[in-house]
Amino acid sequence: MKIIVFLFISVLQSQIYTSYHWHLQQPIYWPDKSNFGSTYQKAWESMIYGTENPQNNLEQIFGWDDRIAAYQYRIRDSISLMSGSKSGAQISYTGCLIENINSLSSNNSLGYYSNWNNSFIESRNWMTPGMNPKLDIVIVPYHHPIAPLIDENTLRKEIQIYKHLYPDIWGNENISVGFFPPELSFSTRIIKVLVEEGIDWVYVANNHISRSVENFPINFGSHGEMCDPPNPADQINSNQSNWFNKQISRGCGPTNAYPFSYQPHYAQHIDPATGQIYRIKVIPVAMAMSWEEGAQSYGINDIQQIQDQNDTQQPMLIVFAHDGDNFYSGGYSYYMEDVPNFTNEALSNGITPTVINEYLDTYPLNPNDIIHVEDGSWVNADGDFGSPDFINWNWPLINANGEYDVISGWSEDARNWAVITAAQNRIETAEKIQGELNIASIQNPDANGANLAELAWHYFLPSITSGYMYYGSALDMEVKPTIACNNGVEKADLVIGEIDNDQTPPTIWIPQQFPHNPGGIGYGSLWNYQQVIHNKDFWVWSFIYDVSGIESADFCYRIDNDGVNSLDSYQNETYMGGNEVSDWICSSMNYRNFPADNIYNFPGIDFTEMPEYIADQYYIHFQDYDVIAEGNKLIDYFIQAIDHSGNIKKSPIQHTFVGDGNNSIQNSVDWFPETPTINDEFTIYYNSNFGDLEEPIYIHLGYNNWTEIISPDPLMTFNEYSGRWEYSFIIPTNLEQINFVFNDGQNHWDNNNGNDWNINVQDVLLGDVNYDNTLDVLDIILIVSFILNNNENHLEADLNNDGNVNLLDIVQLVNIIINN
Repeated sequence: MKIIVFLFISVLQSQIYTSYHWHLQQPIYWPDKSNFGSTYQKAWESMIYGTENPQNNLEQIFGWDDRIAAYQYRIRDSISLMSGSKSGAQISYTGCLIENINSLSSNNSLGYYSNWNNSFIESRNWMTPGMNPKLDIVIVPYHHPIAPLIDENTLRKEIQIYKHLYPDIWGNENISVGFFPPELSFSTRIIKVLVEEGIDWVYVANNHISRSVENFPINFGSHGEMCDPPNPADQINSNQSNWFNKQISRGCGPTNAYPFSYQPHYAQHIDPATGQIYRIKVIPVAMAMSWEEGAQSYGINDIQQIQDQNDTQQPMLIVFAHDGDNFYSGGYSYYMEDVPNFTNEALSNGITPTVINEYLDTYPLNPNDIIHVEDGSWVNADGDFGSPDFINWNWPLINANGEYDVISGWSEDARNWAVITAAQNRIETAEKIQGELNIASIQNPDANGANLAELAWHYFLPSITSGYMYYGSALDMEVKPTIACNNGVEKADLVIGEIDNDQTPPTIWIPQQFPHNPGGIGYGSLWNYQQVIHNKDFWVWSFIYDVSGIESADFCYRIDNDGVNSLDSYQNETYMGGNEVSDWICSSMNYRNFPADNIYNFPGIDFTEMPEYIADQYYIHFQDYDVIAEGNKLIDYFIQAIDHSGNIKKSPIQHTFVGDGNNSIQNSVDWFPETPTINDEFTIYYNSNFGDLEEPIYIHLGYNNWTEIISPDPLMTFNEYSGRWEYSFIIPTNLEQINFVFNDGQNHWDNNNGNDWNINVQDVLLGDVNYDNTLDVLDIILIVSFILNNNENHLEADLNNDGNVNLLDIVQLVNIIINN
């Protein structure tokens, strides 16, 4: 009997839960007016009647067999094969995807049929023992925006029109209380809108919980962080003891506290004007495990590595969340083989597959368990890797020389946000004049009729689609926001007319700070994946627009007394403040007429239509002596704008910690990339502050165990920003090893204590697009996905070396696999 009891207790202690979330999305590919009513074009119309635009191949995108299945029936089929009575899944199926599929199914196009949604309705009616649906179709912003970067009024409209559509598509009035922020892009700023719209819980990337821990272990490179480290202002979660790190094929190695970052908690937002508290449950998504589970067949080994620290009062919930219509995780093998196999293996080992609502019903959260979640997205986005500034959709301003330049810089992302900001204000002004609007009319003007302000919102909303900015200047992506905004303001202007009593305050785009860590360390794609020490001064800038014009724009800041924004106090979060912070200090911001044109002629950008309106830029260079003289200061700040009619708008309060500028880049010698390959540009760095040499620095360079030596020794170039000496070159073919040491030109050497620096060169395995050093069917699937998504900048997939990734490369890869 004692043995049985012991085994029973052991099972209870090891109980961990898992759950799935599959994300499905296709945008409005050409947001221009439809030829068939008072709406914008959907997929079928754009595919059949589109001439020059859109440039995307919609027949390929929507005609992929696995997408046809995922968008109609395969998710139901996968759930039906899962093991365990509590098992199931959550999905997000965006409003614009629904519109696209409706357009195709109504015309019997590409294999889409009427009643395509019946399988989803069916599986929503399958219940767990706790009477929760085995399929939970959660709320998602209708047009797939980056929620923290859009105005809160727009986010509210996006949620409202999806909720309006929900029962018509998904079968009953029981609307989900879960929320999936596209790209898992989250900020505590969006909590107020979510709570007011009836959302009970929201997904967040668990690395942004872990990065908010005070003792988060910073480790840079592909085995750790590949973006800017967290600003200390965000590191206010309590210290943790256990850390799980896993390098993934995405190119980074998320590090997460366990069990802490695998447990649901509450997060909160304090209304800065009223002090009202808004709290929501945050469901952490396991970053490393999610990526691996969606990229290949996946077992329970990673879970077993952290199982010994499980908390029986609040067990770990391992959530796998990723796209359900792209790459490996969009295919038959994933849904119909891997998912059933995993749930069966999990159950056999004391791990319980479940759905989020079942878990929350079983283990109610402690209302006093409040944590902070740093801004940022999932690590999946190329070059972003979870950047706290959402850089993949928000690249900084750069000048003609490619240098970051707030005063005179430009980027297509920023230009899009300027256009969106102006359109937002004009459409809100039209709404204020028109009066209360009908959400049904904004969602579908043809079905419900619409006044001019409702039409303005309808045409405008696709402009915020994240995919328009994710792909940069690819195809005609950069002009799509302008098309949508112009159509929106055309309707709004008919309402506004010659306004003489503007009651709408200015629109302020969420203020941008550069760099992220003043007086601290920068890293990631912004800094060529090298550590840089930032100066303590920094820039804050934004786009501001008002129909009546801007009378003034001020930057206001205050200094925190103890340098910590405690979760137990709200004084940093309100405009009123208190004795824990100083009084506000306000200064006028600098004005710039932001250019709508591609002023530096950056390649690949073709603005076939120019915006009717664009917001102005306002900026300030923060150099307050009381802060930057010594650093180690926490400051709060916001922007206040007043229009010519006297309407006032304040941006949300944001926080930054200004470091002391003495953070040391630990290595005297570094290089990039970490593992060089043939034909790569390879850069070697020498930091004379930590090395043994006087300046200037020369590099003594050789190849293949010094059998070839470059002579004379090249003089390295000093980078004033990073404070290091650099030397770059293209790695020639037939190279197996790079060898180097350093000298000062006076016969004084730094040779790694006699060991030299010897870096092995990796030959490119063409076709190995998932970087597992083998060529197999997984690589074929990924290359097919590259082609379908017009994402053809993967040179490792160009097997025939013709500069393109296409069907010929797939044929060649198949031949290689068969013959080997």
